Amino acid sequence: MARGPGSLLAVAFVIELSDAQWSLVADLFDPSGRRGAPARIPRRQMVDSMLFLARTGCQWRYLPARYGPWGVVWQQWLRWRANGVWERAMSRLAMEIRVHHGRKPRPSMVMIDAQTVKGGRAGPTFHQAGGRGGHTFRAKRTVLVEILRLPIAARVESAKPHDVSEGRKLIHEVLPTLPSVRDVLADRGYTGLGKATAKHAAQLHIKIPPPPPPGRTFAPIVPLVKVEHAYAQLGRWRRLTRCFEQTRESAKAWMEVAAVGYMLGRV
Repeated sequence: MARGPGSLLAVAFVIELSDAQWSLVADLFDPSGRRGAPARIPRRQMVDSMLFLARTGCQWRYLPARYGPWGVVWQQWLRWRANGVWERAMSRLAMEIRVHHGRKPRPSMVMIDAQTVKGGRAGPTFHQAGGRGGHTFRAKRTVLVEILRLPIAARVESAKPHDVSEGRKLIHEVLPTLPSVRDVLADRGYTGLGKATAKHAAQLHIKIPPPPPPGRTFAPIVPLVKVEHAYAQLGRWRRLTRCFEQTRESAKAWMEVAAVGYMLGRV
């Protein structure tokens, strides 16, 4: 398998980070001056193991022995999830890629859209009936994407709340940390976001589907098609083919893991 510069290496279902990729996020996952007992498993190896889990959809108990005891990795996953480390890594990588493409680190425009996916877990869970038809047990994923198709923020809830309700919460969570954003693009389902975006000095732009070309029944909404592209790239990570998680926090964190893996392939 070819190993181009800056690409994720996938050999025999093992995902490994190159030295250059690890250097971009090493201080987030393995900060200097960390207190406590010495790590049983190197932090870089743990990051590799979580990328492996996200990419393959492997269950925790079937994590290959080369990554170390799955229980140890799982405990570290819980700590990183609680500390928002994957979220910070996603944000940093998005800035790195934007600078590489000659843009400012922080975007001035973002696009928002939601996706509902079937729940794949038995027992207690946050999933509820919703989505198309309103009867399927699902989760709703809402993302903010910038112009280079990079996911910069995510939120996961049950499928029951309306897209606008979840979009409003994501806007209030994220825009205070992105004062550079002046424009928010969305389709007609998000008409009710106007007040939320205005509160953060941003303007909502609703994009209307253009008439389809002759002989076709569908025409993409430019540039909102970039959000669909981002969802398609995240969907290549098998952990996201359904929402297998019991909690909203884990569902959101696995989206961030997949986003980090996707963006590491673009740096």
